[in-house]
Amino acid sequence: MRTLRWSSWLQISLLLGIATLWLVGVAPASPPVPSLAPSDTGLEEEVYVKIRARQFEPTMVALTLNRKTKLVFHNLDAELHTFVPVGLFVGVNLNISGNGAPEFGKKGLKRLIIPSQGKAEFRFVPTRPGVYPFYCDMPGHEMRATIVIK
Repeated sequence: MRTLRWSSWLQISLLLGIATLWLVGVAPASPPVPSLAPSDTGLEEEVYVKIRARQFEPTMVALTLNRKTKLVFHNLDAELHTFVPVGLFVGVNLNISGNGAPEFGKKGLKRLIIPSQGKAEFRFVPTRPGVYPFYCDMPGHEMRATIVIK
């Protein structure tokens, strides 16, 4: 009969301990998941922009600097529209959801096509104050509006 060394007993004990924790549902702590803004613990700001009759409503959107933001565009028209932000998302972590079709370029999001009755949601943290125009670049559409971050 072979005798086990101390290190073998230690390895077996460690494996049995991990297996026991796994069976009873206790898992080791996992690393924290990074958020959009680690320093911001406030509630998410929700801002809605309706697209109706070839206009953005409202035409001026105010966002809060360094606050988690959900910016929602809802196209109520029977035709396609686009959201073309100018400089807004440069260097910003961005999460896009909904049924729009985003197009990206070297500097990030170029535009988002929003279908009729479609919605697009942008989740991000505005990190630079300023005035950021946006528009629809579909032929013949003269839709313009502004996002102000302060």
